[in-house]
Amino acid sequence: MAISEKTRKMLWAKSGNRCAICKIELITEQKTDSNLNIGEECHIISSKSKGPRHKSNLNDYDSFDNLILLCRNHHKEIDTLIDSFPEEIKFLVRISSGKELMNILSDAMGYRVDYDNIISKDEADYIGSTLQTFIDYGEISSDLEIQDKINIGLEFDNQIKKLDKEGYFIFGEKNVEEYRGVKNFSIATLLIKRKDNEEIIKLNLNENKAHNKS
Repeated sequence: MAISEKTRKMLWAKSGNRCAICKIELITEQKTDSNLNIGEECHIISSKSKGPRHKSNLNDYDSFDNLILLCRNHHKEIDTLIDSFPEEIKFLVRISSGKELMNILSDAMGYRVDYDNIISKDEADYIGSTLQTFIDYGEISSDLEIQDKINIGLEFDNQIKKLDKEGYFIFGEKNVEEYRGVKNFSIATLLIKRKDNEEIIKLNLNENKAHNKS
């Protein structure tokens, strides 16, 4: 079997034309008429018996859930350093602006949050109130006017800067999945991690961003 055209379109659309690890743009316009494509559609679990993370009982190796879009360098890396990139490979992108955060939270139907081990009451109050503020926005986002959203985006910019100043990064994504029998259930995921957390992979390619492997 091969990756279907429908699955391929979904993979590229949900990936936003960017590598899942370093977020480099995969298809770029050139001065000539042709475009440069450095993207590769990669299998998380290989169908080959000696391939990376192989399992023999997978029904469809070309399903969307078994695919990830990567640049050529990171495709080679995850298939070479198998111990560092197990089957559960998943990367959450660091959120660097209020607008990015709002896009994840807007119209979400459910929320997943995580954070590092809390070491003080002050930290518990700060991380807890920050996450609650973000979720509260998501729950009322559909009722807000555009001007309200712009103002909240500005406030979220300040919240993200404060997290950075206090020694934290925030990561996130929005996924659509089936939940308790409901299809197309959108779930926003937010993680707040200390900057020195060893799970964070820092990359310096065309842009300097941090990514969390979870």
